[in-house]
Amino acid sequence: MCFTDGSPDLGWHVAADDRWYDPEREVAVRRSDTDGLPIVSTRMRVPGGDIVHTAWCASGPDARPIVVIDIENDSPMPVAVAFTRTDLTVSRPIAARGAEGTWPAPGLELASAPTVMPVGHRTRVRVAVGRDVDLERLPDVDAVARGWSTMCDVSSRLVLPDLRSGTPLVDRVNRAKVAIALADDVEMPWRDADALSTWLLDRFHAQRLGARSTPAEDVAGAIERIVRKSRRGRMTSRRAAAVRVGAIWLSGVDERTLGDIARVVRRGLGHDLPEVIGGARLDVDTASSDGEVITAVEESLLSWGGDDRLTLCPDGIVGERLGSSFEAHGLAVVSGARLSMAVRWHGSNAAVLWDIETNDGHFARRPELRCGADDQWSSRELRGEGLWRVTSTAPVLDGSESVSFG
Repeated sequence: MCFTDGSPDLGWHVAADDRWYDPEREVAVRRSDTDGLPIVSTRMRVPGGDIVHTAWCASGPDARPIVVIDIENDSPMPVAVAFTRTDLTVSRPIAARGAEGTWPAPGLELASAPTVMPVGHRTRVRVAVGRDVDLERLPDVDAVARGWSTMCDVSSRLVLPDLRSGTPLVDRVNRAKVAIALADDVEMPWRDADALSTWLLDRFHAQRLGARSTPAEDVAGAIERIVRKSRRGRMTSRRAAAVRVGAIWLSGVDERTLGDIARVVRRGLGHDLPEVIGGARLDVDTASSDGEVITAVEESLLSWGGDDRLTLCPDGIVGERLGSSFEAHGLAVVSGARLSMAVRWHGSNAAVLWDIETNDGHFARRPELRCGADDQWSSRELRGEGLWRVTSTAPVLDGSESVSFG
């Protein structure tokens, strides 16, 4: 475990009944996080079972971050765990050093004296980095996970069946949100339009998460700079996405900015706004930044092309979503509105519920909802339900659950 403040790394080793185990060298080690959140569990195989190392960061006194580690002995035999630092607060007594300077479980060669604790079979111990930490007052891992989940859901909440390389796509979105929330503030990269587009996408989602605020004039300046740098056919999908989210962002501050952005685009590129930003969208599999990942996934559920149309499932319903229930809540819409939707299946047809929540109860012009899975369906209602006739040769299984936006 490495620390960004320059303090020493914190390693751990396990003495089982046969030998010392080092998680950096063992083959039977599996690492995973919790739903894409910064809570990392490492399972290391020892005779008869696993030793589970779970690490996270909790908020201590004065909101000071404290690294917390739980060690669970999921094996039938007691073990000893050695940590490579001594500035720790532990929940169990530390093993005493022998008269000859040997540890209770000798054979571990370290550059400095470790902190060694016995861990009985099927029991758990807790360690916090720092001395005199009140372990009883620290939130447990489940409370920390709920806190991170709540933070991620502030911008949008997704319930998707999609997998990427065996990993839930929602976990990847959560990782991107956490990374944006924890990232250091960076200056606007004015000279490079692609870097500026990435910056704007990240700042858009940071604003939605409540992690960082950006002045509206900086957003407007970034849009104008991207447009100016995109003449002669240089409007890539990344740049178009940045202009698109920037327009959504600023329209929530003042709807009249959409007209201003349209004039900037017309003057700079010679085309209307829908022609410029209504084309190709980002692909999550080729996304190169956290903001691009979130944008690609959200725009696969709801797309705005610069006019008064909002398209649900613009690419149709494909992959794992075909035949599976899915939901999205709080997707960003122009004029500061937020859209929620849920899809359930009735045979080969998809039943959709939607709800658009506006800032002041109305739009200057109410949007028209369309569907990429059924080009015959449309609605101008802010809230309702409908049936999409999805054309597919694949079998559709109904795994529906009741849902309501009431």
